[in-house]
Amino acid sequence: GCPEEPWAAVSPNLLWNIANIPAAQVSMLGRIVGPAFAPVGACGSFGIAAKLAYAAIQRGEAKPVVIGMTDPPPNEMVVSAFYNANVLSADADVSRPLTGLKGTHVAGGACIWIVGDADVLREQGFQTLGMEIVGVGASSDAHHIITPSKGGPQLAMKVALQEVPSSEVTTWDMHATATPGDATEIENSLEMLHPEVIFTARKGTFGHGMSVGGGWGLTAQHIGMARGKLFPMPLTEGELHADVNVHNASFVDRKGRSVPPGYSGKLSMGVGGINSCVISRPWNDD
Repeated sequence: GCPEEPWAAVSPNLLWNIANIPAAQVSMLGRIVGPAFAPVGACGSFGIAAKLAYAAIQRGEAKPVVIGMTDPPPNEMVVSAFYNANVLSADADVSRPLTGLKGTHVAGGACIWIVGDADVLREQGFQTLGMEIVGVGASSDAHHIITPSKGGPQLAMKVALQEVPSSEVTTWDMHATATPGDATEIENSLEMLHPEVIFTARKGTFGHGMSVGGGWGLTAQHIGMARGKLFPMPLTEGELHADVNVHNASFVDRKGRSVPPGYSGKLSMGVGGINSCVISRPWNDD
């Protein structure tokens, strides 16, 4: 009548679900022999990976770096936890940041980038996407497991903007979870930026990836900026929530919009107060 021994009760398939397995699989597929590991910073994970890659390249420790994040399909336990934390949309409508503030939707998927020294990668046949990362900041709130602080995200922004005049930032992609925090995020971001910056918030398009969400938003931002435009968001005139609208910020809507050359920024704020911020600019061969 004794229970099965723990060492006999667990399938070895569990090993396929430890955090570094996706990184290991990428190394196998690409025959990549450099370090492979998994940085985990909740929704800030992609920015954390970008910071590690950026630093390694700047220090001369690497020429190309593969970064990426992956999330499984939403698990019932995760959905329940988000629901009971009052941050999950409770109806069947797709959540849209900046509007009803009724909550986000958890999503699964992946995003992989290759970043590195342009000359080295071009010699191997790669082409530049059209954007260059020029600064990455990361910080911790040291405040609350769910509710972001003001100082934590602003610190990540300050670090990322060290070499960039905030007045030259053209567009900014928000973390924006379709909760009341959207209004607070706009207010705190405007303190660090300027009134003319154009905001995007893409969880209404991609969903809320637990680690990959920042990568999706950053990819859309880079592809658009390289073409001189910002891709549409599911937002129409008059839909802005009153708490968001009071800040008189500029937002991309369903029509999208062209954008002048300049710097772009992306902020991610992860559960536990882990923040990352990525600043980029159009690539210049000169």
